[in-house]
Amino acid sequence: MTTVPLDRYPLFESHELDHAREVVGRVFTPHRLDLLGRSTELNAQMNTRRVDRIAANYITYGGDVLIQPGELDSFFVVQVPLSGRGLIQCGGDELLSTADTASVVSPTVPLTQRWSADCAQLILRVERPALEAHLRTMIDAPLAEPIRFELGMDVRSGAGRSWLQVFRLLIAELDREDHSMINRPLMATEYEDWLMTGLLMAQPSNYSGLIDTTSRSPVPHRAVTIVRELIESHPEWRHSVASLAKEARVGVRALQVAFRQHLGTTPRAYLTNVRMQRAHQELLAAQRDMTTVNSIVAKWGLGHPGRFARSYQALFGELPSETLAR
Repeated sequence: MTTVPLDRYPLFESHELDHAREVVGRVFTPHRLDLLGRSTELNAQMNTRRVDRIAANYITYGGDVLIQPGELDSFFVVQVPLSGRGLIQCGGDELLSTADTASVVSPTVPLTQRWSADCAQLILRVERPALEAHLRTMIDAPLAEPIRFELGMDVRSGAGRSWLQVFRLLIAELDREDHSMINRPLMATEYEDWLMTGLLMAQPSNYSGLIDTTSRSPVPHRAVTIVRELIESHPEWRHSVASLAKEARVGVRALQVAFRQHLGTTPRAYLTNVRMQRAHQELLAAQRDMTTVNSIVAKWGLGHPGRFARSYQALFGELPSETLAR
């Protein structure tokens, strides 16, 4: 029997239109799903695996279908046909998506799709708050308007092909039956950062000009390596960007630019993310009657408990108190 991507993470198989609509709608967003033309039944299948800020999916319907979710609102999707074709309409743009041309759908533009009966797609869902935060870090500036990507991504060559190779590597790691490093939080974060940085750099958007004019670092990767090692080894220390730059023997601005070039983030954001991951791990392992959220916040230097709770929920999908209560 031929396996399909993410076969280890089946969500459903169904011949019923209403069932497929309901389950896919729970993973993405409620939508209209109708059979088209001569199609009288479905042979639908969906596999899905969430990492953290992203989720990888495989979907086929086995019938000609119309899909109308409208605006996605809270997430972006990149859809890569493995077979068949999809006619994608986003606002006033239209794209015939095939194995050579992926579709990149922004959350603020109404979406309508028509998939052929033989269409099967890999779909990456990227949470909107995560991608917006990632872009803010890359350009070191607030976002004046929502991110809007061009609809079509050429995945045959150039940056689009490079991005797709990273996405396929993620799928391959998720499909491994042995112990993939993708199951380690730090490695998962690296994959997610790579995919988000790559998407923002590979696919034209209304922020491409700002991204393209970001300075290239004159600092060798050595400085980034030194600072990452120090943060990973001792995230509980009272680091500042100035103290980290001093340890790496570079200037503050040079270190910031180097982090943006090599990691797509800033030293401060990297430190905060490591501390958040350590706090998450400690909350998962802790006994509720032996510790408190506030004590963990203080231990990892994560600031005001209220702000920490909001950031934690955005990153992990639940409040820290809910993690501790498991």
